[in-house]
Amino acid sequence: MKGQVRLAIRQDDLFGGPPSPLHRLFFALLPSASERRKVADVAGGLHASHPHVRWVNPERYHLTLHYLGESSGPRQDWAVRAREAADGFTGEAFELELDHLLPLGNPRRPALTLAGASPSPDLIRFWRGLQERLIRAGFKDHVGRGFIPHLTLGYSEPQPATPAVPPILLAPTGFVLVQSVEGQADYSFLGQWPLHPR
Repeated sequence: MKGQVRLAIRQDDLFGGPPSPLHRLFFALLPSASERRKVADVAGGLHASHPHVRWVNPERYHLTLHYLGESSGPRQDWAVRAREAADGFTGEAFELELDHLLPLGNPRRPALTLAGASPSPDLIRFWRGLQERLIRAGFKDHVGRGFIPHLTLGYSEPQPATPAVPPILLAPTGFVLVQSVEGQADYSFLGQWPLHPR
């Protein structure tokens, strides 16, 4: 959900063939199983007050760090450059508190997210360090210039209510390179890297 997105041209559409599914590539943090259950509990508490939300499967919960773009088919060259950028990056561990609901994205069908109001300096240092390596790897036009840590709970009607929710503390142990394919329920993980204890 972060960064500038370049629209992929679907050549199959131009020539009358079946369209190729969009492939999206991004770096993300993944909550642990216990953290996913806590987030799912927060989402479950909103079902009655948000009946028109299309809720995300807890197995797909993630926090996007850097969105690298989309293409009509896999881009192995992007994946190779992204992995090379992450290899050797000595990110240090941090904690992250998600403490409020925040609609983001398309105003007509916003993502209802659980967001962090005050990301720690350690998290921002990690995010910027990875950003710098991605820019050097050729992703300058894709990586975001700002960062709102958030986890998407579902997709909502316009202007959803944002009642107070209990804060959830996440303690990531690593980060991953993710490929999502339009129409497929499962993500593919193309690489993972640990965060080093402070």
